[in-house]
Amino acid sequence: RSKKKEHCLDKDLYPLEDRETCPCDEFLSQPFGNWSACILPDPSAPGSLQGWMSQREVKECGHGLRYKAVACINQQGHLVNPSLCTDSGYMVEVCHIPCPLDCKLSDWSAWSSCSASCGSGLKIRSKWLREKAFNGGRPCPKLDLKNQVYEAVPCRSDCGQYEWRIEPWSICTINTVDDLPACGEGVQSRKIRCVRQTAASGENSTLEDSLCDQEVTPPTAQVCFLACPNDCVMAPWGPWTNCPVQCDKGAARNRSRHVLRLPASESSACPELVQTEPCLLNSSCFSYDYRVSGENAICGQGFRLRLLDCIRSDGKIVELKKCEQLGLINKSRLMESCVVDCPVSCLLSEWSPWAECSHTCGNQGQSVRTRRILQKAHEEGWPCPNQVTQTQPCPIRPCYTWLLSDWSTCTVEDAECGEGLRKRSLSCVVHRGSWPESPPQPVDQELCGDELRQRIQQEMDQPCFVPCPGDCHLTVWSSWSSCQLTCLKGRSFETTGRQARSRAVIIQVMENQGSCPLQVFETQPCK
Repeated sequence: RSKKKEHCLDKDLYPLEDRETCPCDEFLSQPFGNWSACILPDPSAPGSLQGWMSQREVKECGHGLRYKAVACINQQGHLVNPSLCTDSGYMVEVCHIPCPLDCKLSDWSAWSSCSASCGSGLKIRSKWLREKAFNGGRPCPKLDLKNQVYEAVPCRSDCGQYEWRIEPWSICTINTVDDLPACGEGVQSRKIRCVRQTAASGENSTLEDSLCDQEVTPPTAQVCFLACPNDCVMAPWGPWTNCPVQCDKGAARNRSRHVLRLPASESSACPELVQTEPCLLNSSCFSYDYRVSGENAICGQGFRLRLLDCIRSDGKIVELKKCEQLGLINKSRLMESCVVDCPVSCLLSEWSPWAECSHTCGNQGQSVRTRRILQKAHEEGWPCPNQVTQTQPCPIRPCYTWLLSDWSTCTVEDAECGEGLRKRSLSCVVHRGSWPESPPQPVDQELCGDELRQRIQQEMDQPCFVPCPGDCHLTVWSSWSSCQLTCLKGRSFETTGRQARSRAVIIQVMENQGSCPLQVFETQPCK
C-alpha cells in the first residue's frame, strides 16, 4: 500500500492479482444393461378424443425412443450422481416399430348366374387373397384351399323360361339293297335347341343346352316304319290320357290310333288300335309338395330368408303354381330374425403412469407401466398386441451406506486374560446396489448422513472374556433344538415335548480336565 517506494508499484515484482488453473473434474459415462422397449410418443394431444373410441384408431407403430441407463464414474472410480454425466441419466436412441399390415382381399367379383335353371338356387361371388396380414394386422376371414372367400345369396329361376324347341322329323330313310321296294324299318332325325321365352311370348336366340331341363331332353333320332304296298297303314299314336292326381293304386292310362289304309289281303290283320298301361308313381304320375331352401345373413341384427319350391315326388322342381293348383298349403316360415357375429377389434386401456423405481439407488432399478385389455378381438377384428407391460431402466444413482467392520480380537487392558473389550469400526461406502458384483468403496462420511451413524455408534464396543490358564471357559448357549415328542409306531405316549440347548467347555490346560464338566445341558417343555 505504500506509495513512497516506487518499486512497490512495479506490478511485475509485486503483482496485485494471482491466477491458477481451476481443478477440472472429469467423469466417465458407462452404459449399463439392455435397451428398454421402443416407447412411442403419447398419442393423446390437446383437443384429441380420449377414451375407448379413440383407442380404435391408434396404430402402435412408427418412430419412438428407447433408453439405456448410464453409470457416471468420477476420477477415483466411484459411482456419482448421473446428472454429472447426462441431463436425464440415460442414453437415448431413436427406434422404429413396423406398422401392422391388414389382410387385403380383391374386390367382389360379379355375381354368378343362378345355380338352378328352375326354382330356387344360389348366386355366388368371391374375393381372393392379395396380401396376408403381417405384424399384428387384421386377419383374413376363413379362406378355402384356393385362398378365396365366397358370399352366396338365394335366387329363383322361372321354371318356364327355358324350353326345348323341336323341329319336325326328317323323312324316314330306309337302307335298300339293289332295287327292292323302299319300305319297312328305317331311321329319321330332327333338330332340337334350348330357347328362352320372353314376356312377349317370343323367343331369343339359341342358348346353351345346359339351361334347359336335361331330364326331359327330346330324342334327336328314332326308328320309323314305311308301310309296304300291301301292308296295313296306321296313324301315329295319340297322347296318353291323364292319370288321376292322387296316383291311385290300380289306375291306368291309355292311348289310341286309327287305320289309314286297310291291307290288300284279307288274311292280313291290322295291329292294335288301343294301348293301356298302369299308372306308376314317379313314372307316369306324380305327387307334389313344398320344400324350403336357401338362407342369407351378413352381419349383426338382421333377418334371413328361405325360398319356396314345388317338388315333384321324384325330386324334380316344377313351377310353384303346380302346388298352388293342387291346393297345397305351405306351413314353413320363410323369414326370421337372426344375429350374425360381426368383426370386433381389440380395445385397450391407456398406459398407466410410470411406476416408482423398484430401487432408490444402484443399477437394479426398473420402472414399469401397464395397460389392460378391455375387449378381446373377435373374428376379423384388429388383434390385441402382445405387449401389455413396458419396462425401462431407472437412472443409476450411487448407493451410500454405513459399513461395520468385523469385531477385533478381545483385548484385556494391562493383562493377558480376564474381562476385556472388542471393537469394530464404521465407514461410509458407495456401491452400485449389487453385492458382491460391485464391492463397496470408502467415501466421505458426510455422504452417508448422521442419523443412522449415531444409532450404530452405540454398538461399536462389546465386552468379551479371555480365559486364563487353568480356567474352564464355557461357550455361549447354542440355539434351542426343535421340539421332540417320543412316539412308538406312530403313537405318542407324552402330551408335552421337550427341547434342549447346550454350551461347550473349552479346557485351557489338560491338567485341569478333571475339574471341568464335559458339557452343560438345559431342557424346557414345549408344544
